[in-house]
Amino acid sequence: MLDTIKRYSNTWVAKILMGLLILSFGLFGIANVFTNLGSTSVARVGNVSISAVDFDRAYRGQLNNFAQQYGRVPTPEQAVAFGIPGSVLTQLGGNATLDNLVQEFGVGASDDMVAKVVADDPNFSSTLGLFDRTRFNQILRQSGYTESEYVNAQAESVRRNQIVNGLFGGISAPKTILEMSNRFQNDTRSIDYFTLTDAALGEIAAPTDEELTAFMVENQNLYRTEETRNIDILVLTPETLGKTLEVSDAEIEAEYAKTGANYIAPETRNIKVVTLNDASQSSLLSGLSLSDAAFDNLLASMGLADSLEDLGQVAKDAIADTAIADAAFGMEEAGLTVVVGETGTKAILVSNIVEGGQQPLDAVREQVAQAAATRAAKTVILDKIDEIEELRATLKPITEIAAEFGLTTVNVDVTTSGGGLGGLEDLPSGATSRLLPIITSAELDKLLPAVSLGADEMAWFDLNKITEARDQTLDEVRPLVTASWVQQQKDEALSKKAEELVASLENGDELKQVAASVGVETQTALNITRQGGAEIASSVASAAFQGGEGHVGSAQTSDGDHVIFKVTWLNAAAPQEIDEQMQQSIAAGLADNVYQQFITAKRDDLGFNINQGAINQLLSLDANGQ
Repeated sequence: MLDTIKRYSNTWVAKILMGLLILSFGLFGIANVFTNLGSTSVARVGNVSISAVDFDRAYRGQLNNFAQQYGRVPTPEQAVAFGIPGSVLTQLGGNATLDNLVQEFGVGASDDMVAKVVADDPNFSSTLGLFDRTRFNQILRQSGYTESEYVNAQAESVRRNQIVNGLFGGISAPKTILEMSNRFQNDTRSIDYFTLTDAALGEIAAPTDEELTAFMVENQNLYRTEETRNIDILVLTPETLGKTLEVSDAEIEAEYAKTGANYIAPETRNIKVVTLNDASQSSLLSGLSLSDAAFDNLLASMGLADSLEDLGQVAKDAIADTAIADAAFGMEEAGLTVVVGETGTKAILVSNIVEGGQQPLDAVREQVAQAAATRAAKTVILDKIDEIEELRATLKPITEIAAEFGLTTVNVDVTTSGGGLGGLEDLPSGATSRLLPIITSAELDKLLPAVSLGADEMAWFDLNKITEARDQTLDEVRPLVTASWVQQQKDEALSKKAEELVASLENGDELKQVAASVGVETQTALNITRQGGAEIASSVASAAFQGGEGHVGSAQTSDGDHVIFKVTWLNAAAPQEIDEQMQQSIAAGLADNVYQQFITAKRDDLGFNINQGAINQLLSLDANGQ
């Protein structure tokens, strides 16, 4: 039989079939055989492949950033529309380009260099600022990294940074750019102007129902309710768990022995301030007790009764006027001192000096007990998380699970913009951005995952009800729609009037004459910069710098008014030394621009091949929640 197969394999029919078989493997069986990309790669730059794992990790990171900014995770279609996959490929393509240069120049990264980068990362620091191995492992686990993956990633980063610093680290800001920056920041000009407000308009007639309906249709997105989700949520942190733990007197005393130096009470003094007509009046006040009725009588007889300001028993940092604070707390004993400053002559009367210092345990026992309980909770919280997870797998409601541990859940209505979460007292800082995307994408009657809020912080929630967003009727929001319609009419009328007044100026009319036509007077602003100032809004200043002397125009301020102006004088900034911080900022911007152009050109020279099929597959997996 083998002889028969061998005989047939030499025929032209067998050769054609074999050729078709090879071609089919090339086209379908082996991914991207003609682009030299394996099935686990999404792209290649030169000799360096970009793995699907790296793309997926970076893509999910940008989705999370988007969710933190906009309050919801975009669908794959929305992500493509916002250019997120393309941005990820650009970022990874730049890294791959640097990796090619690393190979070309033989750049290395020693174990000591990588270890220092990891150890110096503040994310892995304990409360004492030292590297915390437990925290390091927890954060890596939550981020989906193994230790070796993370260390390798940091080693790659170290090597890339050596290339970047070697090529672009010495770029300085050219003198011409520094001079231009000086002119841009410090050129000034003066303007005459007047402000056009809605007081110059006639009364706006009340809208009809037809006008309100048409306005509401045009702006329907402003009059929709937000989707609301009712949830029961359990937030577990060392602080919340600590509230369920009892600590002994011995533990409290041990905690105070460790942290007692942190419980410092500032020195306080009872302070009264009298504004004097002249310094000689202070001699009349000396020697009197602040609690003496004669003191009040003397102030009244001197006409200073209304000039007395009683600051009460206060610490130094509670006094807004630093001159008064320094004088009052510079006195070695109770009495009177006089301060002469920009706000006048002040007599400062000090009494009841209470020394500051470390507070005794009895005064801060409750605070120390809470700290001791929190410290104890940190040692068992991971075990509690595991226990809650085990009960969660039995499909028990989170309210029942919380009750078993003496914890408390909160029932809250959460909107897609995060409304409702802000009122949760136990929610750690920054936790809203992690919770909101998961809450808004949760499905009813499904076992919902725990949400990591930090290294030792977790949250669980049950979704009880979803109230869909809907368009509101005119009757529901009539006052709001009416106010918005009237404001739109005013804005349009003001804009039109401002255009008419500027046209009059361009035709040669004087600014004072044009201002008088709307019942206002002109003002002058001297030496304004492009940033504006207390008198002139930045929008007005920016518009004033759009032309030279005699330039006229208008700009709208943040409160909706229009400022009509005419540039009357220009002043070019004198050459001066640019401060070091500004020089560094300009140099950094130039270096970044040069780097981006170089990396793009080098990447294109090396060849940037993309496996679009693999990328589409990853996006599809995200779309199916896998």
